[in-house]
Formats: sequence, C-alpha cells, structure tokens
Amino acid sequence: MKSYASVFRGNFSKMLWAMKLFVVLSVGVGIETRQCHAQSDPGPANIGFHAEPSRIRDSNFYKAIQLEQTLDPMSKLLWQAAKVKGVVALPGSFEDFLEVGPGDPPPFHFRIEFEFKTDKQMEAVKEQLNSMTDDVEEKNDGVTYYYPRGAEGMYLATTKDRRFVLSTDGFPLESGKFPKMTDVAEQLLKETAKSPAGVAIDIRSAAKLIASGVEFGQENFPPQAKAYLDLPEQMNSIRADLTLVPQTEAKAVIDCRDEEAAKFVLETIDGLVAMGKTFAAGNGPDIEIQKKLLAGIKTKAEGKQVLVTMLVPLDVFAKLREQAEEVTVMNDVKQVALSMHNYYEVNRRFPFHAGPDESDDISWRVRVLPYLDQNNLFQQFDLTQPWDSEANRKFSEVVVATYGDSNQTGLQWVQSDVRDFRDITDGTSNTIAFVHNAPGVVWTENKPFTHDDAVKMFKALKPGETMVIGMYDGSVTRIDNKMKLETFEAMLTPDGGEAIER
Repeated sequence: MKSYASVFRGNFSKMLWAMKLFVVLSVGVGIETRQCHAQSDPGPANIGFHAEPSRIRDSNFYKAIQLEQTLDPMSKLLWQAAKVKGVVALPGSFEDFLEVGPGDPPPFHFRIEFEFKTDKQMEAVKEQLNSMTDDVEEKNDGVTYYYPRGAEGMYLATTKDRRFVLSTDGFPLESGKFPKMTDVAEQLLKETAKSPAGVAIDIRSAAKLIASGVEFGQENFPPQAKAYLDLPEQMNSIRADLTLVPQTEAKAVIDCRDEEAAKFVLETIDGLVAMGKTFAAGNGPDIEIQKKLLAGIKTKAEGKQVLVTMLVPLDVFAKLREQAEEVTVMNDVKQVALSMHNYYEVNRRFPFHAGPDESDDISWRVRVLPYLDQNNLFQQFDLTQPWDSEANRKFSEVVVATYGDSNQTGLQWVQSDVRDFRDITDGTSNTIAFVHNAPGVVWTENKPFTHDDAVKMFKALKPGETMVIGMYDGSVTRIDNKMKLETFEAMLTPDGGEAIER
C-alpha cells in the first residue's frame, strides 16, 4: 500500500492525518474516465462514517490538543466543514490486498464528502486544490475534477452545491446521489446521528473477505496471532460514536452471533487490555499515556452484544498532540534532507550555493522545491532575481507545509564552503547541514545563518529543550544541552579533523 500513501504527500498527507481524529479513512478503486484495474461495481458499502468538524472544533477536546497550530492550510479549511460523511466498500477476498503492486489502484472503494456552508469557504478549497494538483478537468454540471499525480483510480472534486469529494473512480460522482451502504450499516449509522462523529461496520457482509483472511492467517501468521483469527467471525457488526460533553469518551457496541460468541469476544478484549497493562510497566511519557488509556477502557456483555467504552482524559490528548508534532517535524526535516541529496544527484552540487545565472539572494529552500513535490511553485520563480524582487516577492507569502505552518521557517543551512561530498572530510554522518529550530525567516529569503549563530542557539537551550539537526548523510536527529559544546562545534565543521564522540 506504500504507493497509495505517496498520493497524499505534503499537504494531502497532513490533511488526512488531521481527519483521522474523527473519521476512518480508506482508499478504493474502479474507474469510468480512466483505466480500471478492479471490479466495476463495488456493491453496497460495508463501512459508513460521519462527523461534524465545526462541532468538534468548539469542544474542549479540540482546544486541549491545540490542533490548529499543527495544520497546513488545506487541513484548516477542511476543519471548517459543517459535515463529513463517507463510505468504504471492502473487496470480496483477502487476495485482492496481496495482489496490489506499485502503481496499482487500491483494492477497495471509498468516498468521502466535506460539506461547506459558504461560497467563500468553497472558493478557498478550490484555490488550495489548484495549487496542489496538475490535472484539472471542469464539467458542464458545475463539477471540477482534480487528479493528483500517482493517484491511479482516484479523484478529487468540487461541486456547485459546496461539496469537496475525495473518492475512488468506482464511486463516480452523480448529482444528488451518495454510494449505497448495506441495510445494516445504514441503520447502525443512523443510530449515531446525534453524535459529533460515528462509524458503522457491517462485518457479516464481508464474510468472504474475513474467511479468506483467516485462511491466509492460518498459513502465514505466527502462533500468538493465530489465537485471534476467530474473533471477526464471532461478530455481526460494530457501531461506534464519540461523546465530547461533559468528557471525551469513545463508545462501541459489538453485535455478536449469539451470547456464547459475545462471551468469547468479551474475554478476548479483556485479555488484550490486561496484556496491554502488563506491557505498560515502568515510567516515561509514553508509558503514562498507555496506562491512562488502558485504565479508561470499560467492557461488559448484554445478551449477544459487547459494550466497550474508553474515557480519554484531556491531558492524554495534549500529550498525543505533542508526540504527533514531533513526528511531523522529524518527517519534514527528513524530507528536506532527502531533497538535498536528490538535488545533488541531478546537479552534482549541493543547493546551498547559487548555480550559474542564479541570484545569491534567493534561498536554497526554493531550489529544492521540485524534490518536495512543489515543482509547480518552483516553475513560477525567476531564479535570476532576488527573493524580494517584483517577480518573486509574491511567492514569499505562500506556505510550504514542509517548511512550517506559515511563510516563516526555522529551517536554516549552517553556512560553510561545502559544495560537494568531497569537501566533507570529517564524514557526512558527523557534519551538520542544517538546523530546524532557528529564529524564523521568510522561507524564500537567503538570510545567512553562521557557525556562530548555531553555537549561540545551542548555548541557549534550557534543560528539556531540544533542537533538530539534519546531517549531510541525510539522517535527522534531536540533540539537547547534555551534548558537550565542543562536540556540537566539531559537528559544524566539515573538515576540522576532530574526533567526534556522540
């Protein structure tokens, strides 16, 4: 499935990450206007979900995680949506997953729709989509299609009735129609209608998929995993919803085949929770989060139904947000490190110095844009002119998500004479190329950041504070003030000959 993750690089990946807080997202297949690699009729969807982003945004839950600070422009717009609804139609066999290769469409179908209240919101969404995709197709019925690079069998669309659609081609966009769910999924989803978010899964309708998955598992899974293969076959359906007031609580109702199956499901869930508590021993931030989440899980059986609730303290959300931010930062810096290497492969030099006929007063961050999936933006720059020239000044207001959530960035190359790998005699894994936490500058500006600036920044670190550094070998790491100053200074020089102990 890695080929489908690549569809949502940059802004798209962050957009989907934000929606994971209240929506189950999946990807699917088929096609009408493009090549089809799967069944033409996905059939009724097995999974349905809905959410009210605007309602969630007004909750203490949303305020606790401070999500607004981490969102890229597209994700912020999607959180303004009045409603979100979606469906997933699973395939008939587990083999459909196994047969997916690089570049193939995903093996199941899906549709997600975001509904907006105002034309202004919709225009903002269209503006973002135009900047994020190359292939745009307008239809006479007021629908505009957007096809991201590498998204075979998928499309994005906007409609005249203020909907943004993310879908596979197996669910073609037809005016006033939404993909049909199974009767069970539709009824279960109606029961969550009053909640700010809900999901319904018709497990029985995916019996063939489950059976083929169990068969595959019996042949390929380790013994400890095989013990759980019978679990899905004991269930008919799952209904889950989210409660935000007076506290954040997720609830799930699992309908089982009979009371004996419900007893088996309950015992299995309780066993997994107990196992989790056993592993969540010791101390540390991650362990504390696990302990709190596990302590908030309550289960009981009523007839052939199993009820599961999870109470989530607000401080857990805050900690999860911090961890998500850290992962995002590390991933972004890693992408920049890779762009540095990709630029070198093409140009046989690093991007930190201007090339022939290029202005010294435009940032290296502009030169690596094509390697960050921002070639459309790159093509609009005049590299022969400074960043604040009449030709380039307007682009300084554009937000490139990899560099931060505004037009300011703390990603700075540490100035040196390094132009190619032969200049780094101390070793690429021992030499710092750039830092992430520097004082903010306009991302298009070539504002110098010297060896002394980096040392000053390191000396200012307080206990518990860290700085993210990218090395010339492409690796990324966090350091704190426990590192010796002389070690940090040695890592700033490409050819100092120091013996570095890290």
